[in-house]
Amino acid sequence: MIDIPYFLFVIYLLGILFVLCISVVHWIRRDFEILSSLGIILALLLPLMTFLFSIYRLEGTNEIVYIWNQLRNANGWAIVIVFGHLFLLVWMIIGIQMKEVYQWTKGLISRIQNKWKQRTNHSQREISEK
Repeated sequence: MIDIPYFLFVIYLLGILFVLCISVVHWIRRDFEILSSLGIILALLLPLMTFLFSIYRLEGTNEIVYIWNQLRNANGWAIVIVFGHLFLLVWMIIGIQMKEVYQWTKGLISRIQNKWKQRTNHSQREISEK
């Protein structure tokens, strides 16, 4: 059925699932409504389109090579599939909102620093009391 390595196929499916979750969350929040609805539609349809398009490949050729060759031949469906996957990749990067990730990471680092300072202050007091 598939000629690509299974770990790559699992990574692909996890990426599609991640994009689908990001799109649903943004659609519920009413953030980026058009992009999130397009992300939902493409995350559901692109794996099916890719599977149906790669049925016509020769034996021993994997899906990625077949789509790449068809893209070089300017096949319309290959162009749609590649641009759809590029959109999902960009949407995955935009969708996680780097600002929120940065703020969460910054808060986590400051909490660790505060705990470390409290720990060192506590140990210094114990040494001075002895």
